[in-house]
Amino acid sequence: MTAPFLPGVRPSPAIVLALLLTVLAVLFALAPVHGEFYWSDAPRHALNGVFLKDFIANLPLDDPSAYAYRYYAQYPALTILFYPPLFYVISAPFYAVFGVSHATALGVVYLHYLAFAIASWRLFGFWLPGWRAPAAALMLVCAPEIAFWGRQIMLEIPAFAFMMFSALSFMHYRRHGRPVALYVSAALLVLGLYSKISIAFMAPVFVLVLLYERRLALLRDRHAWIALVLAALSLVPLVVLTLKFGQANVQSVTGVADSRVARDTLAGWIWYLQRMPAQLGWPLCIAALAGLSVLFRERGQTRTLQVRADALFWGSWLMLGYFFYSAIDLKEARHSLFILPPVVMLACVFVRYVERYSRSVVALGLWFLLPTLVLAQTLFYRPVFQVQGYREAVDFVARNASRDSNVMFSGYRDGAFIFNLRTREDRRDLGVVRADKLLLKVAVRRELGVTEKALSEDELRSEIDRLGVHYVVAQPGFWSDLEAMKRLERVLAAAPFELVARIATESNYPSSEQGLLIYRNTAIEGGTAASRKIDLPMINRSIEINR
Repeated sequence: MTAPFLPGVRPSPAIVLALLLTVLAVLFALAPVHGEFYWSDAPRHALNGVFLKDFIANLPLDDPSAYAYRYYAQYPALTILFYPPLFYVISAPFYAVFGVSHATALGVVYLHYLAFAIASWRLFGFWLPGWRAPAAALMLVCAPEIAFWGRQIMLEIPAFAFMMFSALSFMHYRRHGRPVALYVSAALLVLGLYSKISIAFMAPVFVLVLLYERRLALLRDRHAWIALVLAALSLVPLVVLTLKFGQANVQSVTGVADSRVARDTLAGWIWYLQRMPAQLGWPLCIAALAGLSVLFRERGQTRTLQVRADALFWGSWLMLGYFFYSAIDLKEARHSLFILPPVVMLACVFVRYVERYSRSVVALGLWFLLPTLVLAQTLFYRPVFQVQGYREAVDFVARNASRDSNVMFSGYRDGAFIFNLRTREDRRDLGVVRADKLLLKVAVRRELGVTEKALSEDELRSEIDRLGVHYVVAQPGFWSDLEAMKRLERVLAAAPFELVARIATESNYPSSEQGLLIYRNTAIEGGTAASRKIDLPMINRSIEINR
């Protein structure tokens, strides 16, 4: 028996939009917004937008490079050129209007998340009538892994939003043949690439589907060629930026020495498959497997060209994307979020099959149950990780540090400390000296190589004074297996340094951190620091700066 009442129920766009707004509001209400950053990249993405806001406000057109170097010397968590810049460009005006804060940055991510949800709903609507499309969209946007990273200041959701709208415009082009939809699709995909390069696999998906559907006629379509050329030209600056400054990202494709699994092994090729139950939840994965079995069972049925092209669209999205991410050395579960929409579509294939061969109430229950289970798993079992204490450390230093002095930070979460310091508009005179930059030379990250600098304890003490460091914020035991970092701990344990505060760094997940210790350097009372050399290994450059 089919479900006759479901197709007739067509929710108004306003109701669906209100539903999506409400669900996302619930998710974001549980996200940290007071500087409790977990992932090291998140505060850096937030700071990059602040830099653009400050750059536009100051307009240092006489020497923009010198301004950027001085900014980095003061806030050494800046990574503006290492990643595609669009999210930072979008964030800058929000900082200008609403102020520099964690909440403002997360608000920009929320707007992208809402756009991602709307695009998902409209895209699924090409195949799922009535309330089915919003239900499918909720399965996707509430998925544990997506909601985990989507409620941090990360680039996945902004790129996802552009990618889904690009796919939506692509489907409009396929259905209606209007060239403007093709141009919009190409433009949106380019914007997505300017948010995160790893969605590039969608371009061959679009080309493959159009070639299958239109054959040689596609090669005679001037609009297709114009869209391709315009997209390629638009990406030239991004390619140049990546090759010049993003070598760490290029290296992650083929040359990661500390990769989780080798890409030339079976473990490397099933790694992302093993992550899917955690990414989507077991109920959705089981439904997707059932949907795959339905397709296998019905494989012999006669299909129209459009239906076959639709199947190719979803299948190539999943398979090309899976191959693309598996071929990259650096593997993290968040990287493959972009191939989850086809998996959700497979789950919907199963529920549609149930509609055809079972009672109406069973199908209705599944459309309600699946997104509910996904949301429940996210809310109760996949909270956004957070680490407190860094804003409190900044507040202590801001209350006590001398004007125009520097603060030394030694710890894993330097980005969290630095961004929180930048939010203090009343202490824009303070700068940060990173202990790892002073004592070590790290090749992007420690796992890829580290060289210790030969500074004796007396030389280190003198250098701290010379740099105008009035306070030191240190994470106990940070990289203390290295002699250079042990040397710093010994220096801080003796005069002229005085332990003045202990800050707890509580977290909602198992963490090895033991809090933060704040030391006052009694040998100085502030003042402008001397010049120093800062290594920038990600771009193979060193700079000499006064700060």
